[in-house]
Amino acid sequence: MSSILRHASAFARQLVLSLCLFGLLASPFGVRTYLDVQAAQRAAAAQQLSVIDRPAIVSARTSATSVRPFDQPERAALDGVRGKGAWFMIFASDWSNPDADRAWDMVDAAVKADLSHIYVRVADSRAHFYGAPALQDLLPIAHSRGVRVIGWIEPELADAPSDAVDAIAAARYQSAGQHLDGLALTIEQNWDDSSIEWYLGGIRRGIDGAVGLGDHYLLVASTFPVPSEHRSFPWAAMSRYCQVFAPMAYWRATGQRQFLGGGGVRAFLDQIFAEFRDPGINPYQRPVTITAQAYDAALEYGIPGSPPGDEIVASMDETRAQGGLSWSFYRLANADNGVTGDEAAAITAYPFWQRPAPATIAQKALIAIADQPAAY
Repeated sequence: MSSILRHASAFARQLVLSLCLFGLLASPFGVRTYLDVQAAQRAAAAQQLSVIDRPAIVSARTSATSVRPFDQPERAALDGVRGKGAWFMIFASDWSNPDADRAWDMVDAAVKADLSHIYVRVADSRAHFYGAPALQDLLPIAHSRGVRVIGWIEPELADAPSDAVDAIAAARYQSAGQHLDGLALTIEQNWDDSSIEWYLGGIRRGIDGAVGLGDHYLLVASTFPVPSEHRSFPWAAMSRYCQVFAPMAYWRATGQRQFLGGGGVRAFLDQIFAEFRDPGINPYQRPVTITAQAYDAALEYGIPGSPPGDEIVASMDETRAQGGLSWSFYRLANADNGVTGDEAAAITAYPFWQRPAPATIAQKALIAIADQPAAY
């Protein structure tokens, strides 16, 4: 006991992570080659830490092995992405071992930013499903604090059945009785309809001996923002299999100055919502959740500089005005392009959703059961 107390006393004096949320967020749109080449060098810089005082016993209290398992009651899958969210870029080598402290800090930052859900990159075609070490502690900790976790996957679809198996593996991973609240799929490299059908159909129905996730599991289509600029993208297939569209609305990455300022941001989002109401693009009229820009788009040949707070607020205002399901944000995996204090304050203060009153752990936990099945 004395050694534990000494450890607790020493640990309590340490300063631990405080803005972990804003130091790890990343964009998957338009910088894929750059990020893949530079990921190893930028991983450490991307992990900006924050200062939080908490007792040393937090590790023991929140590790996956010590959190008491609890049941996840059936809830509507769309609840998984309602509210305010953020995206974390985690590569295969970034989080290779369980780390309860890191998971706690990520969730604590999300709660302090008044977020309802986080997207965490857990698989791609090259490393397959690599997210288990992160999810081991992250899932039970996040669910115990009312934060949902969506697994983010970037398949290349050169081998669509293999990619489908990776997605199923991620969805079925469990830690302390907890699993992901859905999957977000960023498909940018292969637009072939047959590959999309193999991939999404395989996830739903099963493939190569892997049991499918069925009609109700939450699949989020993370897509290009303006369908008319990518007409050959398989929009209808994505609408058929996925319950939600999450267009990457990076207004400054367009390089078009008419989208600057509050009015410009609203005009850009209005165009996005109008196009996703087109039955030719979205025949099943899936709801839209906006993925906003909160990073410097200079590396994408966009307008340099992170969006100021008024643009962030405008993007949330217009998302709500247009009936958007929810709102989330990205940034690059580069410490120099991180979320600014102005942006962080705007995101945290904006009442996009109302955090539920304190409830039991079992009441907070979610499972991806849809209130509308995928139609295939």
